Amino acid sequence: MLVYFKKRRLEHRPWLGSPLSCSFLFHQTLLTYMNDRVWDFNFYVANDWPDDEICLHFPGMTLSPHGLLFESVGVFCPNDRLDLLKLLREEDILIDWTKPLYINFVHYDIAEELIHLYEGTGTIERVIGDVFMCKDPQNVDNVEEPDEEAHPDIQVQPLKAEHAESIYELYPANDMECHEVFLRLIRTLPAAGVFAKGSLAAWMVQSYYGAMFSMQTKPEYRRKGYGTKLARYLTKQVADRGYQPFVVIRPENEASQSLYKKLGFRKIYQTVRMTFMPFTWQDEENKTTRILRENLENAVRQLTIEQQVVDAFRNDEIEENEAGNSEFVVEEPEEGDENPPDEECIEVTEVSTEENVKNIINDDANVEDNEGTDDNAEEAVNDGDNQDDGGTDGGDAE
Repeated sequence: MLVYFKKRRLEHRPWLGSPLSCSFLFHQTLLTYMNDRVWDFNFYVANDWPDDEICLHFPGMTLSPHGLLFESVGVFCPNDRLDLLKLLREEDILIDWTKPLYINFVHYDIAEELIHLYEGTGTIERVIGDVFMCKDPQNVDNVEEPDEEAHPDIQVQPLKAEHAESIYELYPANDMECHEVFLRLIRTLPAAGVFAKGSLAAWMVQSYYGAMFSMQTKPEYRRKGYGTKLARYLTKQVADRGYQPFVVIRPENEASQSLYKKLGFRKIYQTVRMTFMPFTWQDEENKTTRILRENLENAVRQLTIEQQVVDAFRNDEIEENEAGNSEFVVEEPEEGDENPPDEECIEVTEVSTEENVKNIINDDANVEDNEGTDDNAEEAVNDGDNQDDGGTDGGDAE
């Protein structure tokens, strides 16, 4: 068992270099955690910290796709000490390389080294983002507002908990973040929306890793300048809370880059979000699927056999009932025969919940009305049938 990391309580801010260096995003993650504790993260440092300056935080995101412990992770390591990342490859307690692993927003150089260490283990999917930071948040007010943006019916207001559900449903990466985290972000960190005549038109939230994210505008409100109005408002709110305003933008999203550049944001480096999927896990998923299918087939087969047994018992009961009913058939005396056979008797059995009563009609009983006796026998049979099925009548059965 190899353990190269130890859990650390962040009572004091650890030194991770200048906030403007390559550690900026991780620095803001730590700062957000220590100030507001939006989510319950666990931080681990190398056993030889601070000589070996490498730090991990679990989970790297708030939703675990496979429900596995330590399935997602954030990683910090100085760019001139990338050799320390080999500790992750050798660690066999915190990180299991035989299972899927999600790396959340690491520096591009760290991502490249991790990809190199993962070669031959599985497939890799990655999403690249450009980190844009605002060095002087006070200058955002110098940006002119379009006439339509300054309309009195358009207001920027803080979001409320009631908005979390709709925001989460439209969040593009809601397979990585849970609904609960949006509730906590709205209640704890700066979160704002543009309201057009009282209706929520656009919104943006500060994340647990410090970034201003999830800016979205409903289709019917686009191209009205709401994004600029919203970004300006939230930038000042984030700065007033003591955070450095920044965003992560996809390289191909030129519209967003242009918007933030107007507000004084500048690109400082690239970050990467990655998914590692080992070849063995893919095989294991196929094996699991096959086992589930076989179990389902066996269950269906067993149910079929049981149903056949039940049907057989029902057929036997039907035959027995038909045979029992035949005992109640009373032969009519032949025409001209005034006296019934000496051995003939009719036995009527009625089951009672209090006692079993057997009325025996003896051969020498004085039968005055054979037709009336037949009616009584039929009534007794019907009473027994009702009790056999729990006393349920036809109406209830339907």
